[in-house]
Amino acid sequence: MQTPQRLEILAIPHLAPDRTMSRDDDLRIRPGRIRSTRAPRTKPFITQALAAAEKAGGVRQRGSRSGAGRSAFGRGRAASLRAGSGLGRHARLVTVKARVVRHGAKRAPLTAHLNYLRRDGVTRDGSPGRMFDAASDDADHKAFAGRCEEDRHHFRFIVSPEDAGELADLRAYTRDLMATAERDLGTKLDWIAVDHWNTEHPHVHVLVRGRAEDGQNLVISRDYIGQGLRARASERAALELGPRTEQEIRRGQEREVEAERWTGLDRQLARETVNGVVDLRPRFGERPNEMHGLKVGRMRKLEALGIAEPLGPAQWQLPDTAEASLRELQLRGDIIARLHREMGDQGFERSPATFVLDGAAAGAPVLGRLSARGLDDELAGSAFVVIDGVDGRAHHIRLPDLDAASDAPVGAVVEARWTEAAEGKRPRLLVAVRSDFSLEAQVTAEGATWLDRQLVGRAPAARADSGFGREVEEALQRRADHLATEGLARRQGRQVVFARDLLSTLRRRELDGAAARIAAETGLTHQPAGEGEHVAGVVRRRVALASGRFAMLDDGMGFQLVPWSDPLEKRLGQQVAGVALSGGGVDWSFGRKRGLGIG
Repeated sequence: MQTPQRLEILAIPHLAPDRTMSRDDDLRIRPGRIRSTRAPRTKPFITQALAAAEKAGGVRQRGSRSGAGRSAFGRGRAASLRAGSGLGRHARLVTVKARVVRHGAKRAPLTAHLNYLRRDGVTRDGSPGRMFDAASDDADHKAFAGRCEEDRHHFRFIVSPEDAGELADLRAYTRDLMATAERDLGTKLDWIAVDHWNTEHPHVHVLVRGRAEDGQNLVISRDYIGQGLRARASERAALELGPRTEQEIRRGQEREVEAERWTGLDRQLARETVNGVVDLRPRFGERPNEMHGLKVGRMRKLEALGIAEPLGPAQWQLPDTAEASLRELQLRGDIIARLHREMGDQGFERSPATFVLDGAAAGAPVLGRLSARGLDDELAGSAFVVIDGVDGRAHHIRLPDLDAASDAPVGAVVEARWTEAAEGKRPRLLVAVRSDFSLEAQVTAEGATWLDRQLVGRAPAARADSGFGREVEEALQRRADHLATEGLARRQGRQVVFARDLLSTLRRRELDGAAARIAAETGLTHQPAGEGEHVAGVVRRRVALASGRFAMLDDGMGFQLVPWSDPLEKRLGQQVAGVALSGGGVDWSFGRKRGLGIG
């Protein structure tokens, strides 16, 4: 597993000239490995301190704010001190979010994370996103992940200039920023990035390998991660666009008055609160200025949102929970916007009244059509799915990682559910695949579909008479008609009578057809396995059929098709062995769990 350390920087950046580029007489301190041997008596203490800093990934995390205290170790601290000397109100605003991700035995998530960042990337002109680096606009993300494989950690940054839309080239801006970071850190950086233009705030994701050019672990000062890089990003924006004008500052403040999120204006009001009261009554002899009017407008907005309570003319009660309430409001707004966007992209319009913003909160399984899957927190790597439920509602469900979101195609029938807790472990929320086939494909499919199991099952899923529930009902009727034309069902009035052993018949037909196609393709002979028989071979691939997922095992002379189980994913290309069970599953000889079937 990966143990992340996260630092989010949302403060106003500063503006300072970059003195590291042209002056040879600047003193540039680069703390890191101590190579001097002139003070042997102090070496043990320094060695221990450096080891402690490296163990923490160059970032101390003790619950304090990023500005409280300074990191004594790691590259970039001196540059942070220089860059932090010109803080001013006319600085260009840039949000920088940072995360240090330590690697463990499970390294696959980095590749998956890069895949989703690339997939979600959209260029300024709407074209599909492509990864880029210092030298290329088409960087190889798989090669980057491979280089990181044996590293101890990597860095993730999200850089979001407020005025990204005014920059001539966000990629060129990113390259300039990373070149400056290399000078600040005293090492070449191995990095890859992708720009996202399909959100309200265009931004760039930058991933940096956790090794310096000398092959040592790259340890970056907490000060540089928390302040220095943001400062450099602000400088770069100002070099191109110039300092913010008073008019731009004013427009930004005016936008904050009506914003349904936690803003800089809210921070200022919170600092001025006395015993929970914001008192904006004009003082005797004072003339209210423009900022006073903005504050009054903001408090009225918070009152309308139910967050602040009026006490009298220009007086409000502002609770300590205001920040949490506004952040929750922003999160809800983001989820609603995501549901609208994702459902609309699939051509399914749903009323906001049917939206379930936290589909996992009730703890009950959610069955339906997979409408979307992606990164929920692009920095942390947590995932989300949107499920168009059979209950007629659209469910937004957050998951711990992309692995839990399944690899089913959009349109598949899935079920989000909590797993039973193993001994010493917590229950895990994941998405189980019920059918890789869409409803439309299942209607005429050759195999035993999810629709068939609903038709003949003793406890079919409850369905609403709206949304996806209605679509399922219509698909069931069409599937019954199709089975009738195949001689596997007949109608008796309003009743449908299905052939005996319908599911087994359909499954056998589909498997025979799939085996014939694979035999023709590979030249191997199909060797079906009966109950209690031994199965063995190299796991060549996964085969998605209407009857479920199957693994193709190749023993060199022939092949077998056996029900797929999740542990096989990590054994592609490896030899496995087991015994076929009566229920259709296989009792594999690996792992602790036995009798794993289709699921």
